[in-house]
Amino acid sequence: MTSGRKPRDPVLRRIPYDSPRSAFIEALEKNGCVIVQNFTNPEALAKAKEEVQPYLDVEEPASSVGALQGSTKTCTRLIGRSATVREKFFADELYQDIVEHFLAIESTCYYGANATTTTCHPLLSVSITMDIRPGTLAQQLHRDDKNHHARHTAVPSYPRNRDVLLGLFVPDCATRRENGATRVVPGSHLWGDAKPDFGDGSKGVVDVEMEAGDAFLMLGSLYHGGGQFMLEEGNRMMHIMFCCAGNMRQEEISFLSYPVEEVKKYSKVVQDRLGWTQSEPNLGWVDLKSPEFMLQ
Repeated sequence: MTSGRKPRDPVLRRIPYDSPRSAFIEALEKNGCVIVQNFTNPEALAKAKEEVQPYLDVEEPASSVGALQGSTKTCTRLIGRSATVREKFFADELYQDIVEHFLAIESTCYYGANATTTTCHPLLSVSITMDIRPGTLAQQLHRDDKNHHARHTAVPSYPRNRDVLLGLFVPDCATRRENGATRVVPGSHLWGDAKPDFGDGSKGVVDVEMEAGDAFLMLGSLYHGGGQFMLEEGNRMMHIMFCCAGNMRQEEISFLSYPVEEVKKYSKVVQDRLGWTQSEPNLGWVDLKSPEFMLQ
């Protein structure tokens, strides 16, 4: 006998940082995204801003790569240029636990009749600060896993290892529709690859409105896009990090972006996510050895 209740439509949930991991996993499986309340503090945000601001202030043409439209200032190589973003945001245990849950791949292979089970752990795909200012238009809704040519089959519920990307967004300030809050379509991570129906462009769309100190987690298969900056002055800064499955090509080339002498100073989890530990059974070695010996 069923309850007769209609299943809840996808929503954008807000969950306090100290909630059980299962609450975040459930929200991501159901909706494809979730806001983490009280992810960080004002001091960390101020320090991160201080570290990235010099790169945002460089007078050079803004990028039009991908969904960018030439009006967004960026700080690339972010985890190398901001120790705060690297060690306080990216290395955060909650984010890393969620990344491991959704992106780690476990498989069993055979050497003759002997079974061997190994795990391929996630990697950092990209880290970047985006700073939008007056005149920035809304991005077209898109999926970020397009970069990995991911293919999707429409499903009623979330199967394990469906996604190859999982992102963390940490705003420098409160985000509202007026200052270009990210727009998302909760539940679209379960769609297939047919042409999406957004109606007039707002059908199913929700603004990710956060307070300073909150963060946003999003699966790479979720349709989303940066919002329009409607104010006449000011800016909206966002620190963005994506991890990808460890058998995927990273968006930024980490071994060129982050020199080995600098990587030696990073925490172990960051070194691992940059690919300085071999992915078992045999991906990412140097001289047939796991490369962490080069960090000694």
